[in-house]
Amino acid sequence: MGTRTLHRSLVSLLAVSAAAVLVPAAASPAAAAPTDCRGPKSGTLAEIRPGQRLEPGARLADLASAAELVMQPDGNLVLYALGNPGGYKLPLWNSGTYGNPGAYATQQEDGNFVIYKQGGSAQTGGGIWHTATYGTSPGTGVVRASLMGGAFVVEGRNAGPSWSTGSSERQAWICSDYATAAEAWWSGNWAQSASVWLVLQRDNNLVMYRKSDGKAIWNSGTYGGAYRLNLQMAPKDRGDLTLVEENRTAVRWRTGTAGNDAAYALLQDDGNFVVYKKDGGPGKGGGLWNTGTYNKI
Repeated sequence: MGTRTLHRSLVSLLAVSAAAVLVPAAASPAAAAPTDCRGPKSGTLAEIRPGQRLEPGARLADLASAAELVMQPDGNLVLYALGNPGGYKLPLWNSGTYGNPGAYATQQEDGNFVIYKQGGSAQTGGGIWHTATYGTSPGTGVVRASLMGGAFVVEGRNAGPSWSTGSSERQAWICSDYATAAEAWWSGNWAQSASVWLVLQRDNNLVMYRKSDGKAIWNSGTYGGAYRLNLQMAPKDRGDLTLVEENRTAVRWRTGTAGNDAAYALLQDDGNFVVYKKDGGPGKGGGLWNTGTYNKI
């Protein structure tokens, strides 16, 4: 399939370098055989408090998960996964507000996170996008916009809803042992190794991008469909990695590695995504399935 299709959920994102830096970026972690299968990756909280702004060119960065939110000069608010220092950045989400040079983003006292045109404000108007997290209880509850674990989250007033990009970074492995395993990936989740990103895109395609230039080097071919997909290694599947329709049982894609209890999948530093037997791993063998991308980075 073509590059245009692979990037269907990431269209209109401009790779613009940010000028104003709130927090410096960090290098990407390396992947190894899993020692703990519990939970998604955590991060170091980076916040925008009520009254603060992201001016054109400014960015908010979460060091631990190597992600950043950029208010681009073209008016688009974009969430990126960071790669090698100074190298390509992978767009994960955007507000779709490009074409508004000079626009800025702000966390309001009412709990709403808003992008305004240049010269606009809560008093004068000019809002072009918002999270609809405004509340009805002034002075109560926590109001903040934060970036942690690869997701940008806006918390409104006590009585108001919250909003998220849904782009949480996950560990570089997926396990089938339910005593320690994390829950399934959902749409927007992503993981990284030293050389690649793996993203379950909002178009339902599971895609691997290399960090050197952002090129897609593998995909599951599952884009489209009426239901969102989850990536999982359920105990009932006994080591089979599957993409399953959310809240349903229909399987759209699988590795065909069932019959291997406690198998796990690992996103490796060499660019390969591999399903291993329980006691297998890099340097030990026991591979059951792989993307064949070890020579494409």
